[in-house]
Amino acid sequence: VWKVNLTPGGISGVVWGGSADEKFSYWGLSSGGVAAVQYATGEKVWFNPLTPPPGRGRAANQAATTAIPGAVFAGGKDGILRALSTADGSKLWEFDTVRDFETVNQIPAHGGSMIAPGATVAGGMVFVGSGYSVFGDNPCNVILAFSTE
Repeated sequence: VWKVNLTPGGISGVVWGGSADEKFSYWGLSSGGVAAVQYATGEKVWFNPLTPPPGRGRAANQAATTAIPGAVFAGGKDGILRALSTADGSKLWEFDTVRDFETVNQIPAHGGSMIAPGATVAGGMVFVGSGYSVFGDNPCNVILAFSTE
């Protein structure tokens, strides 16, 4: 058992879980940001604080992370889905889900907070639910699918 200080101030929490690859584990933190930890030593490899857009409070990346080769996906209370480099935590891509969406079944949908489950990666696609209201956050009601095409 080991303990590691994941954030600069040392105050944070892991709520819904992390993900891992062959080298590191990746943790979304309730204080905002994502950290990578080296298995063998428990050493923090990198930390990205992930500043939220103006007016959205703190990022609170409480959702479980999802790791794929070269990237880790992290959804936040601020409604942003981010892909970070597993090597150094730098931002590779982000998508703001807090907006209206046209849906395949023509039912109105709006994105919101991402606080519990992480992204699912299957068949070359990334799927994520956006909208969570247990703590009074932005509830909404959309499932998004992303591809490289």
